[in-house]
Amino acid sequence: MKNLRKHYFYFIIILTFIGVNKSNGQNSQFELIQDNNFEKLVKEKISVNNSFSIYKNFSIQLFNGNKIDTENKFHEFKNIFPDFVATIIYAEPKYKLIVGNYRNKIDAERNLSKLRKNYPEAFIVRLTK
Repeated sequence: MKNLRKHYFYFIIILTFIGVNKSNGQNSQFELIQDNNFEKLVKEKISVNNSFSIYKNFSIQLFNGNKIDTENKFHEFKNIFPDFVATIIYAEPKYKLIVGNYRNKIDAERNLSKLRKNYPEAFIVRLTK
């Protein structure tokens, strides 16, 4: 009887090792297919993120008000001036429509004169944190 238990024990151990060696769990392979322009777009996005800081450059503020009115002004602005970069920021208690990111005030003033035809209340700001 002892001998049978011993053989039974060894038999279980051998089956266990065979089962472990034969299992292929998660051995799958995949192929990543991506557009050739992907890397170019990522590099461009990184350069834009690194160069854009509303806290050290000049911008033009077109409007401030509640969220809905500011979003409406944003869409109106993008329809009139699709080439300008515009963003909405929240400065308690109002939302502000900010246009451009100019390194110096002279560049901001050039575009301010263009924008004042449609937005006479526009002015140059230098935002702070």
